[in-house]
Amino acid sequence: MESGTTAATAQFRPEKNGPDFDLNVKIEDTNLKAMNDLLRAYDNFDVSGGLFSFYSELHIKNSVISGYVKPFFKDMKVYDRRQDKEKKLFHKLYEALIGGGAKLLESTPREEVVTKVEISGTAKKPEMSTWQIIVGLVKNAFFKEILPGFEREVSRARKQ
Repeated sequence: MESGTTAATAQFRPEKNGPDFDLNVKIEDTNLKAMNDLLRAYDNFDVSGGLFSFYSELHIKNSVISGYVKPFFKDMKVYDRRQDKEKKLFHKLYEALIGGGAKLLESTPREEVVTKVEISGTAKKPEMSTWQIIVGLVKNAFFKEILPGFEREVSRARKQ
């Protein structure tokens, strides 16, 4: 995306009963507008500004996956009259609703839309909860901020 920084670390162990490794991924301050093709493909909207960051810690052992992902959206600007002037009225309204929802779900001090979602299940079919995504968004906006960075949950889960 030609912006931001990305770092990934992985620790692989000899396989016994399937894959066995830990993976940490950190993406910080990527220009959200550079991700418009992806946003259009999956959610049928684009942005005119903002930054994207992402943190994830995953552990796979015996084909079982555990970990989390935390996407961060800062200063996200969805509807822009100049950028969206050629779009149909209902699509403009759709983008305005997304932008309004994002503004509503911003945390107060950091002004970021964030959620944290646990990933579990098999490596072939990992699962995430839609409700956990929604609860994370609301929790971050109104109750307790989700902070950037790794949480070292994978290493704690591995010791158990």
